[in-house]
Amino acid sequence: MKPRLRFAVILMTVLVALSPLSTAHPAAAAAPTSVRYFAETGHNIATRIKNFYEANGDVRIFGLPLTDVITENGMQVQYFERARFELHPELPDAFFVSLTQVGRGLVGGRTAGAFAPTYAKSNANTMYFTETKHALQDTFLQFWSSYGGLPVFGFPLSEPFQEVNYSDGNSYQVQYFERARMELHPAAPAGYRVQLGLLGRQLLDNSAVPASSLRAVPHITLLGTATTGYYGSFAERINNIARGAGRMNGKVVPSGGIFSFGGNLGSATANDGFVDGYAIVGGRLEKVTGGGLCQVSTTMYRAVFYAGLGIVDRTPHTYMINFYENIKGFDATVFTPQVDFKWRNDTAGPVYVAASTNPNQATVTFSLYGWSDGRTSQMVGPVESSVVQPGLPNWQFDSSLPGGGTRQIVHGRPGSDIAMQRIVTTANGSILHHDNLPSHYSPWADFFLYGPGVTVPYGVNRVPGDANPNIAPAIGKTHP
Repeated sequence: MKPRLRFAVILMTVLVALSPLSTAHPAAAAAPTSVRYFAETGHNIATRIKNFYEANGDVRIFGLPLTDVITENGMQVQYFERARFELHPELPDAFFVSLTQVGRGLVGGRTAGAFAPTYAKSNANTMYFTETKHALQDTFLQFWSSYGGLPVFGFPLSEPFQEVNYSDGNSYQVQYFERARMELHPAAPAGYRVQLGLLGRQLLDNSAVPASSLRAVPHITLLGTATTGYYGSFAERINNIARGAGRMNGKVVPSGGIFSFGGNLGSATANDGFVDGYAIVGGRLEKVTGGGLCQVSTTMYRAVFYAGLGIVDRTPHTYMINFYENIKGFDATVFTPQVDFKWRNDTAGPVYVAASTNPNQATVTFSLYGWSDGRTSQMVGPVESSVVQPGLPNWQFDSSLPGGGTRQIVHGRPGSDIAMQRIVTTANGSILHHDNLPSHYSPWADFFLYGPGVTVPYGVNRVPGDANPNIAPAIGKTHP
């Protein structure tokens, strides 16, 4: 089971000055650089698949895309002429996009001839792999090294030998690898004499993928984008925002699929590189792992809102957060497993998620790409009412601060009720979604930490306990 994750509202020190907006962001008209369309086959590549494709040889190595991203046997894949890409969001970033081991599948149990183990030593012209007991030499070694090496092609599974080609019936010198088959085409132009076999097409021909997945599809376009700022955040919060956005980047939501922020985030513990950040828990300051992830979920929520996609589950923060005050009532908190942000891809094709942070500008951005059906999204509001001013400032001892030191963690905010609606209309003007998205925020006061030797001012609220988690472990945490 996944560890029980606790996310709480991280506390801020600087109010971000952003211009208020009253209507939804339109999708950019220019062709986005995160996607690419191939008219030859009528298919797209996007986000991290596009990055991998272009970084490791492009059409020269992988050929043209034969499908968009599809789900096959529970795994998201995309077929190309010479390979099949797999999405592995559960693996480290370096392996998020990987090639199917189609070469190993074709080799099967062959152990004779060129597949029999060999014994050699590596030298200037030879690279020997004890893992598979096969060697790379000369032209194939040069090609293997130039276009990605082990991460792309895997280990050699044979020595070079002659084989009749599945695609054209001719015989070529070939060598098998875990994820590819290299072929020597002597009559091809210089620079193209080594080619990868059309194993992606061969695999697709022998698969159960429906013919509908091979048909030409629309160009992917930008459906909606949103950016929020985190200037003034502590280092812990900045770290968690970057890691959280990285977990979302490259995800693909199939048509009809529901995206769960918590489910896609996965484990977010100290072992995963997330760190503690201050949060209000039960009226006291404590440190919780993952503070700042609500900035990630809020930015995604705004992009989903602008894209006009279905909103399934959204919960506002308990308190008004200064990072999101440019548009009041336009946030989405996460506190798993109790509180999640979920949305539905109700378009006809997949939706690709691109997420990134810009440390120099202190911003996080989400962009959602997919097949546009002409829908538009309109924001009605926000309208604020029932404003309640904050009470006395809170002061809490923190033994981790130096003697005489103080630190303001929260700049207080009034409480209020925010009315907001979203109206999504189709290309012909009919209403697709009419969402009522109210928010209620409790007032919260200034919050200060003070170290040893500090005299607490008169007339403030002294919060009991030590905010240092090493001295006072968190007990009975509740969602703020």
